Amino acid sequence: MKGVANPLTKASRIDSVDFISPLQQDVNHMCDTLLGLIESNLSANDMDILENVRSLAKIYDSSFKDDVSFTNLADLIEHLDISQLTVVGSLFSNMCNLANLAEHVHRIRRRRAFERGESSLLTHFFLHEIVEEMEQKGKSLEEIRNQLTSQTVEMVLTAHPTQAVRRSLLAKLHVIARCLEANHDQYLTPLEKSLNQEKLKVSLLGLWRTDEVRRLKPKPQDEARNIIHVIEDTVWDATPAYISQMDRYLQSRGLDPLPLDARPFLFGSWAGGDRDGNPFVTPAVTREVVAINRYRAACLYLNEIEHLLFDLSLHYGSDELLEYNKAIAAKVEDAKKHMPGHSVPNKIRYKEFWNHVPPTEPFRVCFYHIRDRMTATRDHCEALLANQPCPPPNPFAPIYTTKDELLEPLMIMYRSLVDTGDQILTQGKLQDLIRRVNIFGLTLVKLDIRQEADEHSNALSVITEYLGMGKYEDLKEEDRLEFLTKVLEGKRPLIPRVNPATGKAKNVLDTFETVSELGSEVLGAYIISMCMRPSDVLAVEVLQRECSANGGVDSLRVVPLLETIYALQNSTMVLSTLFENRWYREHLRKRFDSVQEVMIGYSDSGKDGGRLTSAWELYKAQERMVECAEKHGVTLRFFHGRGGTVGRGGGPQHLAILSQPPRTVNKYLRVTIQGEVMEQDFGLPALARKTLEVYTTAVLKADLNDPVPVKKEYRELLDMMSEVSCSRYREIVHGDDRFVEYFRSATPEQELGLLNIGSRPQKRKEGGVETLRAIPWVFAWTQTRLHLPVWLGLGSALQAGMKTEGGTQLLREMYENWPFFRSFFDLIEMVLAKADPHISSRYDDILVQKEDQKQFGVMLRGLLVETIDLVLKVAGEQKLLDKDRVQQRAINTRREWLTPMNLAQVELLKRWRSITVKGVVKEGVDPDEGSALVDALIISMKGLSSALQNTG
Repeated sequence: MKGVANPLTKASRIDSVDFISPLQQDVNHMCDTLLGLIESNLSANDMDILENVRSLAKIYDSSFKDDVSFTNLADLIEHLDISQLTVVGSLFSNMCNLANLAEHVHRIRRRRAFERGESSLLTHFFLHEIVEEMEQKGKSLEEIRNQLTSQTVEMVLTAHPTQAVRRSLLAKLHVIARCLEANHDQYLTPLEKSLNQEKLKVSLLGLWRTDEVRRLKPKPQDEARNIIHVIEDTVWDATPAYISQMDRYLQSRGLDPLPLDARPFLFGSWAGGDRDGNPFVTPAVTREVVAINRYRAACLYLNEIEHLLFDLSLHYGSDELLEYNKAIAAKVEDAKKHMPGHSVPNKIRYKEFWNHVPPTEPFRVCFYHIRDRMTATRDHCEALLANQPCPPPNPFAPIYTTKDELLEPLMIMYRSLVDTGDQILTQGKLQDLIRRVNIFGLTLVKLDIRQEADEHSNALSVITEYLGMGKYEDLKEEDRLEFLTKVLEGKRPLIPRVNPATGKAKNVLDTFETVSELGSEVLGAYIISMCMRPSDVLAVEVLQRECSANGGVDSLRVVPLLETIYALQNSTMVLSTLFENRWYREHLRKRFDSVQEVMIGYSDSGKDGGRLTSAWELYKAQERMVECAEKHGVTLRFFHGRGGTVGRGGGPQHLAILSQPPRTVNKYLRVTIQGEVMEQDFGLPALARKTLEVYTTAVLKADLNDPVPVKKEYRELLDMMSEVSCSRYREIVHGDDRFVEYFRSATPEQELGLLNIGSRPQKRKEGGVETLRAIPWVFAWTQTRLHLPVWLGLGSALQAGMKTEGGTQLLREMYENWPFFRSFFDLIEMVLAKADPHISSRYDDILVQKEDQKQFGVMLRGLLVETIDLVLKVAGEQKLLDKDRVQQRAINTRREWLTPMNLAQVELLKRWRSITVKGVVKEGVDPDEGSALVDALIISMKGLSSALQNTG
């Protein structure tokens, strides 16, 4: 397959490559093997039930979902007892995870076959192809290399509860993945094949016998450890490996490799720093999480240092290296003279050279000192985590506090090898280590801090009231700005030595003290959620300075999070006011080189006004903000707060990046990666490398491509459609009295808290839909297969657009020519392909009691069917995903496992609600019955979220 795969025109041609059979063979093989393994654990009757359910599900799926097959399957499941429902749910839940895994392995297998020249691929974004495409568009190789050298993609792994699968199960799934890869290795011997099959059986049985239910709610520290596991398992090795791959390609084109200090990738985290609505994230937790990150980083670095200490056995070095070693030795000797009672510790034992290092081998001498310092760093962090006194400072091997301290000797050794003609020895471990330090620093991930704007205002009110200045929150916006600017320009502290704050206000001030204590070496940005006003940003700047021991010299960059339709529409007012503020503009210039970061939220804006309005307002807001920043001489960078599901801005990243407005990527892309998406992007080593390449090539194209002109008539039509969509969405969600009660009856919204998949509470506070977080809002509708947040309002908008003169043809033209519009519809189409009105109606039939509520559900499903028809007209397709065979294949692979789990969930919800009041088991009910129902219900929710790949 020659040429470049265009993500906006997915391949649909038929070729000789079989894209389906190997994948289906893997799925069938795992299912048959698993059934064979569990047969000894189940009665003959239960095995018959499993086979019957599986058979009826296949019939329903292959019979175009007729009523008879559906009724037969529903009747069978309805009459199962709780233990049988649990077994059915567990089998189908495990098979959904295994089908996902098989799909990932299949994609890896197909990619390798393509790279060997043995087959084609439906979609791919290889660096060499994208470079060739850019050359064809008139870009020089030097331009392309300069772009690759200076661009950065920062992936921020978040603790939002979107990974329903326990880590214990994920570990076993990763082993199974390796077995599946080996199964297709034609060079395995018969013995190796037999051993591989045994390993597969062991892991499958372990998967089946491991409890799927998370018994305890995770703490923020647990979430932080899970994120670090992702870095350790794949990202740590994949990142330098892919950069080396980029180097080889550049050199093959006669170009220099990337500089060692280039940072094409960075990694951040929210686990332990995101306190917005999470009372469990305290200053103490943030400090502990930073210690966890530093400890795990030190362990990884020590492993790399050990290898290099052994490998670099050279007996000569440059004068610079020899002088550096002498200087270090002199410092040690000087310390001994001035501290005679302080001896070099002798309890440390290493893998290699723990007795001594030959003094004639300068690289080993240098690494010996690095190893001692990194060991001291590890021990220091370990003591912090154990709540033990930290080891006394060792003058011979002080702990590392900045990455530059570690980079200095590494770069000296690198230059020594280059200067002495042995540059080839830099390639591999030394070069990889230097790049790791530049990318991962001393903490693997930099921790962002996030808090809601109102919390800062409340803390300031406590201070101003104590000082007799009135309540800060009562000030009008212009008065707030004047007050805050005066404080920032003045030298007198605002907060008195005797801090009057208590409760939430004290927590806020303590957090800022912790931020000052930890500093920007380990922390990333300070993000203000629900940021509505310019004063919200200045308030954080005041609190940073007031709570800092050094006057805010090492303050974090402050990032406003614009996450509602109102905030997006008022974004330029917020930015222009800040850029025109005399103190803030100078602060931005001095501290951050006139770079302003803005986070845009896809989740709450979608919940606020519907997906179409959210997407269009996000697009327009970015355009306006870039113009505003350019006018004031500021470089604007966007942080995209995307979720896993399309309803929260998720979807294929290459498509999403290329659909951004012109001049908004600007060599820098920051994006959240959440729960289930972490597994999809980084779960396996090959997936991790592919993810890095997808981000690299997308940003490269986004910055170097000539912008696609957006016609005036496109904007006018979309403005009108957005208004119609938002009005219809809010009319149903906020204006119809039946909505909230229907939502809570027809979906498992009330039961989501049973899952224990995140430390954060489900709601910000008690109340209606407006208080519900975006994740459970999407999760609940996804479970019932209605997917309402993704499409509600779109049908009305399309109808209105098609009624305008030439509207239908204009919509088709927009779909074909405008990347933003094409991306929007392709993502909607993907979710609609997972919807099933038949399944959704079952939830209503069994769970919804009132007749007017049932009619409300009928109306919603009618809108869904209508929307699907209209989307097909715009896309020019006969059925959903006709142009996307990869997504079709993925959905079809899991489809047969879905229906039984939905039907089991409906039955379990009915039984659970019959024995509970507001989630509490009624008196007189057997507690064991309640526990069994909860377990089965959790299994069904986890299984469906895995199958649909849209937890939230």
